[in-house]
Amino acid sequence: MPSAIAKPHIVKGDTVVLRRGREKGKRGVVKAVFPKDGTATVEGVNVVKRHSKQGVQGKSSAGIYEKEAPLPISSLQVIDPKSNLPTRVRRIRRDGNVLRVAVRSGEDLLIPGKGK
Repeated sequence: MPSAIAKPHIVKGDTVVLRRGREKGKRGVVKAVFPKDGTATVEGVNVVKRHSKQGVQGKSSAGIYEKEAPLPISSLQVIDPKSNLPTRVRRIRRDGNVLRVAVRSGEDLLIPGKGK
């Protein structure tokens, strides 16, 4: 039975840094977040090679291609837009809206689904 799913502290479009693992310290932009799995894909980080066979009727999908594999959300940390350093994310209420704020500088972060 799956445990309760917490709302992720990162969203698509955030700039994040990898805090642990093989590519520790690398930065990139979040391409997709999967809250049910607790993972996210980051542009240019955790790139893996995948092999594919030729499709039916000789389609040219055969070959080796590279793609970003998902990373655990817990190993990612948002980059503060003001200081350009890793920061935690706090959610606050302002004028009836829930905003994401960088703890380090107090700067507002990207709002999910709004673009900015």
